[in-house]
Amino acid sequence: MGLRLALASILALMIAAPADAAPRKTRFDGIRDCERLAAIQLKRHNASFRQFTIHRGKVSVDRFADKVGGSFVSAVYHGTATYDSGKGPGTSRFICLHGGLGNDALFVYTLPES
Repeated sequence: MGLRLALASILALMIAAPADAAPRKTRFDGIRDCERLAAIQLKRHNASFRQFTIHRGKVSVDRFADKVGGSFVSAVYHGTATYDSGKGPGTSRFICLHGGLGNDALFVYTLPES
């Protein structure tokens, strides 16, 4: 009788366990990391900066697995983005070096569209 009660208690606890205890699936989004780093860098250099949004449909990804300086880079993203510095949005080209899953963007550089 005691064994059945113990097993029933354990089963009840497992069913009642919070959903947070379940393993979570993560979705890697390197482009979002690049947008975040670009926004930080651009705000640092221009106080009127408002937004940097990468055009996801126009991004090329070059897989890369090597060190640049002392940092490991797993992908190079490049494409176009919208940059708003208070004068209205404009289009720019960008390049972003990313460290891969579990790491963040390492470097973002923007070039104005000609």
